[in-house]
Amino acid sequence: MALLSEKCKWIPQVQIKSQKYATACPSIDIYNYHPYSGGGRIILALLLETGRIEPSEELREIVYKCTECGSCAVSCKFLNTLEPLEIIMKLREKLVELGGGPMPKQQEYIEAANKVNNPYNEPHEKRLAWLPKDIRLDPDAKVLYFVGCTSSYRRQEMAIAAARILKAAGIPFNILQDEEFCCGSPILRTGDVKTFKKFLNKNLDVIESKGIDTVIFSCAGCYDTFKVDYPLYREYTFRVLHTVEFFDELLDTGKLKLIKEIPITVTYHDPCHLGRNAERYKDWDGDIVNLMPLVSINIPPKPKRTGSNGIYEPPRNILKKIPGLKFVEMERIKEYAYCCGAGAGVKSAFPEFALQTAKIRIEEAEDTGADTLVSACPFCSTNLQDGIEESGANLKYYDISELILMSLGLEPEKLKEITKEVV
Repeated sequence: MALLSEKCKWIPQVQIKSQKYATACPSIDIYNYHPYSGGGRIILALLLETGRIEPSEELREIVYKCTECGSCAVSCKFLNTLEPLEIIMKLREKLVELGGGPMPKQQEYIEAANKVNNPYNEPHEKRLAWLPKDIRLDPDAKVLYFVGCTSSYRRQEMAIAAARILKAAGIPFNILQDEEFCCGSPILRTGDVKTFKKFLNKNLDVIESKGIDTVIFSCAGCYDTFKVDYPLYREYTFRVLHTVEFFDELLDTGKLKLIKEIPITVTYHDPCHLGRNAERYKDWDGDIVNLMPLVSINIPPKPKRTGSNGIYEPPRNILKKIPGLKFVEMERIKEYAYCCGAGAGVKSAFPEFALQTAKIRIEEAEDTGADTLVSACPFCSTNLQDGIEESGANLKYYDISELILMSLGLEPEKLKEITKEVV
């Protein structure tokens, strides 16, 4: 446990490029107190399970001031058999069961989702209000674009870009429209599994009734939830892809051709839900042997998620194919990437913590010399743009789908603006 207490705070030593960007956990970086680390929360989980502590306001704040980014789990992946992220999620489940969670703001968005099927308390019937009139949906299409709540109501530029790219590639696709519901990700991350299962079943019932072959997502949170979390509760047979995977395939097969130069220097932020947390759990058919109370071993050893099988190359492939664009990397990338700060209900419950974390990542992006920060997640988009504004950074921000759209020549005004600014 002592070793875990140290390792979970830093990216693995061989990955460290500088002292400035050596840390792994936003929570311990901001609050600088051991209970806020992965190892500290494991100790809290043990104490709560054994009855040595009771739910309290202090405990609740410590447990929920965590973006569940999974970095602690990656940092200790070669150290032992512990899974810090899984334990933190179980700790939240336990608090919810005991009436000690989630945070009030998180409970508000759960209630909103129950009422109108999205955590933003927006009218369900306006979920598709963003759809441009020139986009035609195909009710018989085998490809489904699952838009997600955040792209539908807050980051509509991402939904519009995805739809226009699909149209440009000549891909027939459909959207669930009023039959699309919250994927349940922001609910699951708070520990409210009962409510999460309700949304899981609603979405899978609808999708399976339509004979869909492939579901694509521009929201990393929806993607991760469908890909990794849904199969833990209910199996399905359709293919699940993030738009960066799908669009990379379209570029490789020539269905999309990037023709317009975009003369900017870009660095890419790996979303936690598209990167390390998007690695599926491996099948394991073993036995859990209890050695003593709360101490057990898995026989044979249970495979660990190491984070190395996230979606890392497709977005980088896309950026490298955009004419005129220069791509540079931050120090912490791929499974060792630093979190944007918005995940697991933190943006809602602790907005200052979310902003402080974003500003750390913004500074890292600026240190690359890039003039533009790019990612592939609506939560990252919102929080990183808030961080840019708050810190006064000179960075521009785009979702990667917006850059694809511009390089296809479908957003001439934005392209003109970029060219003017760079020149």
